[in-house]
Amino acid sequence: MPNSRVRPVAAAIAALLGVWLVAACGGRSPSPAPPSSAPSAPATASASALAPRTWLPLDGFYTPPANVPSSPGALVRSEELTNRILPADARAWRILYTTTFPDGSPATSVATVLAPAQPPPGPRPVITWEHGTVGIEQKCMPSTVSSPFEGVPALDQVVAKGWVLVATDYAPNAEGVHPYIIGEGEMRSALDATRAAKQMPELTLDSRTVVWGHSQGGQSALETGILGPRYAPDVPITGVAAFAPATNMQKLMVMHGGDSSGARLGPFLATAYSQYYPDVKFDDMVRPEARDIARRIADLCQFDPKDIPTLQDLTKQLNGAQVLTDPTAGAFGQHLKESAPDAPIGVPLLIGQGLADVVVYPEVNDTYVDERCAAGQSLEYWRVPDRDHGGI
Repeated sequence: MPNSRVRPVAAAIAALLGVWLVAACGGRSPSPAPPSSAPSAPATASASALAPRTWLPLDGFYTPPANVPSSPGALVRSEELTNRILPADARAWRILYTTTFPDGSPATSVATVLAPAQPPPGPRPVITWEHGTVGIEQKCMPSTVSSPFEGVPALDQVVAKGWVLVATDYAPNAEGVHPYIIGEGEMRSALDATRAAKQMPELTLDSRTVVWGHSQGGQSALETGILGPRYAPDVPITGVAAFAPATNMQKLMVMHGGDSSGARLGPFLATAYSQYYPDVKFDDMVRPEARDIARRIADLCQFDPKDIPTLQDLTKQLNGAQVLTDPTAGAFGQHLKESAPDAPIGVPLLIGQGLADVVVYPEVNDTYVDERCAAGQSLEYWRVPDRDHGGI
């Protein structure tokens, strides 16, 4: 049942952070207009947020063995990471595990697991983390980065409290492309990573998990809350937190048109959807004059320093032209509409949105929250002044 009153602990957190905390299904508090030059806060105060990132080449760890277990969520191999930038007093591993693609066919994926170096006794609470847009190919994914948890908030607190964080890369297909903004595939990758982490001999994990994500990962966290109980009933989800979630990608792509966000996200969507949906064709989705540039953009990593100049140059070459033909039309438009996480979530749900966000516009999630509340979903909605897409 919708809760129209803010719980005392949540209210205290909101006051501390300067958040307009809204028990959204009971009415929204007014929020001030954010300044045009609102600063971004660092994602975390830990060393991993402050150190320079390096993208490492894919090695043999990513190659599945000849005999892969047939069941999803099986741990295939693990390796402690001794050459990564981590929070103090933490250990990390990368794991190769089995999962399934959106159509149910078998796949493997890689995840990165963070844990305290000296965990307290007993099963440790688990966070299933789902990352935001970094690119669509395996070479761009967090496990390949020297600071694999950069962008995950509150890492120092996670370690200090003895929690374990399991962060999937999302499963790549034979072309190395993951199911970008395809909730069924993202959800399977995330929960199967958590299943596999429970088989690591170094850790003892609680059977339950909280699902947490940002941006693309916010959308997939919501989808995990919706679809996860059916797919992985052995991984009980006790809560979902989604920050700046891409809840209506169709609307966002219309709003972005030919701006820099549309120039990056359009090629990612066109490539992934044309590879995962047989009735979607890349050339039907992308304007003829933008196809070559879109293919080149789709092959780049959004935050890799060696790719950023090329990405900026290709975006400039588009000269403000829209990449996608019509994100509302045809099979692509239908599948993109289906990606909206608009079904019930049966556990506590928190959505956070920065009011200075120009990637996932606040009005998109304002509308999403209103619609979910009208449908009977209980949730809390934090609207945070002066925070942009990264700063949230």
